[in-house]
Amino acid sequence: MKDKKSKPAAVPATKPAGGPILRYADYLQHEITHAPKRTKGERTKEALKLGAIRVLDDVGYHAMRVSDLCEVAEVGSATFYLYFENKADITLQVLSDYLAHGVDMLPERVAGTSIFETICASNLRWLEIGRANAGLLRCVLQLGDEEPGFRDLIHRSNRAWYERIALSISRRTPDGTISEDAALLAAYCLGAMMDEMARKLIVYPDPHLLDLISRTTPTDAQIAEFFAVLWHRSLYGGTPIKGTLAPAARSVADLHL
Repeated sequence: MKDKKSKPAAVPATKPAGGPILRYADYLQHEITHAPKRTKGERTKEALKLGAIRVLDDVGYHAMRVSDLCEVAEVGSATFYLYFENKADITLQVLSDYLAHGVDMLPERVAGTSIFETICASNLRWLEIGRANAGLLRCVLQLGDEEPGFRDLIHRSNRAWYERIALSISRRTPDGTISEDAALLAAYCLGAMMDEMARKLIVYPDPHLLDLISRTTPTDAQIAEFFAVLWHRSLYGGTPIKGTLAPAARSVADLHL
């Protein structure tokens, strides 16, 4: 664990005016701060869970100790065991919450925007959230490999998100040109692409990919735009994408086979 000068600071977060909260620890702190009045026991449990999130994000699951998260939470170690069995128990709970509520951090569709603009905005926020929570993403991958129950939770969380995407697709094709199952399968395929790109861009950076990104889409906005073109072409075929695009995105958007 880092020394006291570099440990995660338990500073209350405030929601930026007109801006999103990207780091889940700050999102959780904001929710706790603005929650209705709770009992002392509820506040203690929330402090422990927030401490676990901060330490997991900082050092990861394997390096985390109960004493570390208690220090960040400013709660005695003996008190910890009144609420959780061990570090695996609290980790599964807080990462389960992260998977369940992470979608709340994504933007809602803005009236008047095109479907391409909506996809692009969602992809950009997804990248920003991923970068802000790289440590938690790494923990999710680690626990998914080691804990079958948590792996099942990841599958359920992904399915809920893919079903939301598939519903959006189906609403845009009311004539029945795509079945619900086909739309859901498309969402699974495109979502898997995004998960693998997150792994290679953020969690376990691939130097070859990073070099390619630096030459083609050097900003997150351009990466999100490129992903959006792939989504749009996959789901809506040759429907033209209007407006100015970066060169890499435009070359794919205008591709004719």
